[in-house]
Amino acid sequence: MKNNLLFLILLFAATIVKAQTYTTGVVSLSSTAGLAMTAKIDVGTQVTLTLTGPSARWFALGFNATSMGNGEDVVGVHTSGTLNSFDASIGGYSAPTADPQQNWTIVSDAVASGVRTVIATRALNTGDANDHIFTASTGSLGLIWARAGSNGFSYSYHGSSNRGITTANFTLVPPPPTPAAPTGSSTQTFCTGAVLSQLSATGTSIQWYASATGGTPLNGTSVLNNGTTYYASQTVSGVESTNRLAVTVVINTAPSSPTGITGAAHFCYDGSESYTITPVSGATSYVWTTPNGATGSSIGTTLNLLFSPSFVSGTVSVLAQNTCGQSPAVVLSINQHLAYANTLNVSSCNSYSFNGQTYTQSGTYPFQGTTVWGCDSTVVLNLTIVQAYNINVNESACGNFVWNGQSFSQSGVYIDTLQSMSGCDSIVSLNLTVVQAYTTNVTESACGSFSWNGQSFWQSGVYIDSLQSISGCDSTVALNLTIHPITSTLIDSTVFDVFTWNGQEYTTSALHTQFFTSIYGCDSTVTIDLTIVDSGLNEYEETFLVYPNPLNENQSLNISGISPGIFRLYDLNGSELRSGTFSTQINLEGIQPGMYYVLIGSQRKRITIVD
Repeated sequence: MKNNLLFLILLFAATIVKAQTYTTGVVSLSSTAGLAMTAKIDVGTQVTLTLTGPSARWFALGFNATSMGNGEDVVGVHTSGTLNSFDASIGGYSAPTADPQQNWTIVSDAVASGVRTVIATRALNTGDANDHIFTASTGSLGLIWARAGSNGFSYSYHGSSNRGITTANFTLVPPPPTPAAPTGSSTQTFCTGAVLSQLSATGTSIQWYASATGGTPLNGTSVLNNGTTYYASQTVSGVESTNRLAVTVVINTAPSSPTGITGAAHFCYDGSESYTITPVSGATSYVWTTPNGATGSSIGTTLNLLFSPSFVSGTVSVLAQNTCGQSPAVVLSINQHLAYANTLNVSSCNSYSFNGQTYTQSGTYPFQGTTVWGCDSTVVLNLTIVQAYNINVNESACGNFVWNGQSFSQSGVYIDTLQSMSGCDSIVSLNLTVVQAYTTNVTESACGSFSWNGQSFWQSGVYIDSLQSISGCDSTVALNLTIHPITSTLIDSTVFDVFTWNGQEYTTSALHTQFFTSIYGCDSTVTIDLTIVDSGLNEYEETFLVYPNPLNENQSLNISGISPGIFRLYDLNGSELRSGTFSTQINLEGIQPGMYYVLIGSQRKRITIVD
């Protein structure tokens, strides 16, 4: 445990030492006007050299040296362009030679007002025998320098006035103080969708974290969450504050719509109406929209409107708003109704009902009331009463009597109400006497046609004939007739060799007719237009085999004993059902169960397909 603790202490101490920086400050090498040279060496985790000299000629600097000794480590600015051999060494009193290992990295090389400034970095110990080993500590370092005696960049003898020796002393660069936490409001309010970069804090190089200590900086595009606390640090002179500003976020949203508008949707004209809403949570103000034809003002959740007499209908709406936006509007349709005044001119038969009263005499009757909306309603009735008429009619008829669109088949008194020229009821009483007619039913059947009362009928049906009885009424005879057809059928048929029909064999092509009698005793003829085809087949001269036989429906038929070729499939009537080429099988998919012939060349084979 002690060893572990000691290791942690040493590691911590080493970290502190490693983080320290030592500097020579700016060392003046030469102050000759127009030819001044300076050097500044900073040693920390690496060496940083800042070297200045005249921009029109070469200049060089050697480390840990008091003269041009053999093997001294130097750097040289020996070209007006890019420095590609900055790292060099000298072998006594001679021009520097480029170091095979170029361990210096040129960070900056700039010229301004005749002064060239080169900033370069390298490791403290490069492992190169030609390079001086720097240490991050206090102490002194001998420096030698030289520059060209005249403008130019080719190394040459510098002369006694363009060289020098000086000592640079390293001192500790005190670390910058740890800055305080940035300042700012501890509670910050935003709208939905706000991001981290919108948080506000006063300081330098602000970074935001999810915790008060540790962690990694958050991305500026991270969406802020309501109620979450974020922590800000600032970095000054490369040192980040250990304390952080805590900011708690409040996320607001646009308010929701008001629940509804309270006020009259229908009203009588009186000049003004008032409408209100219930306050909406989170709303800071409200926007009312008034209809055309109305004027008014709103105070928050209340709207007072004045209406002109010409206003009929429109809508009033309101929405809630805050800094985050507006809610959808809620709308109320409103309608203004005026007082009603009217005169009714009515002509009525016998009586007229008006506002709950029945009037039987002509006259003028006023009424004062209200409309369905509660508005004043004045109606004046100018009434004319017209009397009805009564008429009696006596009629007699055979079987039935049609009167005013109705058919009556029995004697009696029938009442109908018509309308007179004045629009009143005209009551007509019909005294009706009905004499019944006679009806006789006759049932007949015939072959082909039937003659009845001088007419010929070719189709089955019910046929009516009207005669006249002694009383002068119709006597109806209904003929229920059934006509049985005399059929004549023509059939086309083509078969192999012979056709057998009703026990008679036919071997020649011709029209062959047979006569029959139907079950109704009517003539029936059937004619066959027969074509006899000589098949040339002899089912006993089989030289090929088929199997399986019988075969199942949709099963392929195997062929053997004959070369591949063309096949034809016929039914027993000689009709070709399928043809094609085969090798060893014939596909019979789709052929219905039954007996068939397979023809290959001049040979045939009978097969049977079963379910």
